[in-house]
Amino acid sequence: MTLPVITDTSARVTLLAPGCFSTVAQQEEGESRNNGSQAPIDQNDAVAVQNSSQCYEQALAVALQQPAASLGELPIAQYRYFFETGASAPAHCVCADLVHLQADKDNARLLPFAALSVSHDESSALIESVNQLINPDQLRVEETCNGHLYLCGMPATSLDTWPAHAVANGKIANYLPRDSQAGDWRRLMTEVQMLFHDHPVNTARVAAGQLPINAMWFWGGAKSNAVPTDLDVVLIAEDTYASGLASQLNITLVPFKEFKWEASKGHVIILDTTVYEAWLSGDQEKLNHQKMNLLTQWIQPAQQAVANGHISEFTLDGCEGQSIIETPKSSTVSYARSFRIKDWLKARISKKSQKNTAKAKK
Repeated sequence: MTLPVITDTSARVTLLAPGCFSTVAQQEEGESRNNGSQAPIDQNDAVAVQNSSQCYEQALAVALQQPAASLGELPIAQYRYFFETGASAPAHCVCADLVHLQADKDNARLLPFAALSVSHDESSALIESVNQLINPDQLRVEETCNGHLYLCGMPATSLDTWPAHAVANGKIANYLPRDSQAGDWRRLMTEVQMLFHDHPVNTARVAAGQLPINAMWFWGGAKSNAVPTDLDVVLIAEDTYASGLASQLNITLVPFKEFKWEASKGHVIILDTTVYEAWLSGDQEKLNHQKMNLLTQWIQPAQQAVANGHISEFTLDGCEGQSIIETPKSSTVSYARSFRIKDWLKARISKKSQKNTAKAKK
């Protein structure tokens, strides 16, 4: 591991790593480490802090000192669409995710697109069918080069659904459009489900032993609530929402491969969604692999920078209600200690945070 050399001792590093507190296989405990360059376990002080963020989009907004919208009022489509297409989002534009809804007695569980192994041909055929259904009403579904889908033409003022990823693997009854004026959205979701029920794509998937794509989940169509900022911030991210927001706020954006620890100053915010994407896919082996990458690429270098006094603070935020803050060791604080990755993944989630996470995953 290459150790960071940071000359600005007032620099702070915040790592937004959704999914980093999720369960991993036991073999991670016994995996070998390059301890020669890792901060000793008691070298930094650390404390777990509760926060109100329930998804990474909210956590990023808070880190950038922006208003933290509720999960049903996130302006995701506006920022993503702009970054992915280079054009301003249509006046009415919402995110549209192909999903599988698994029914039970009185509810349904949402399985996200990432867990369904959907081919481009399959998604294209489904989108074409949806457009044949809605084009007469001056609505359309667009797909960008990044593979994201957007429903354009329908006002989202009453659409208060949570992000599909925030309710992934959880029951959805409480997260469907609830606003009293959201009848059109509820009807559209039902019409799409009926369209997909016996669609040739799903007939072939079921015959092949795959789950059908039986619904489209609409969310994230709120208008921008960004406020001007003059923060001394560098954002390290490759997520398209984060990139679009950085462009809106005129914040320096650096891709992962171009980031250099020695150039860090001010507040460095890193958004790494690779662990979260692995969790959404349901691939446990990939999840373990991405957790170890997170450790070696970001966590260990930041811990070492704190221990060496090169940065004043390192915050690991799991984007689910809790973060862990490390600062240089203080001799007056005997109870605090540095956290290793296995500690973060075990007992450092508060009961409140666990309840918040379970709320969307029951």
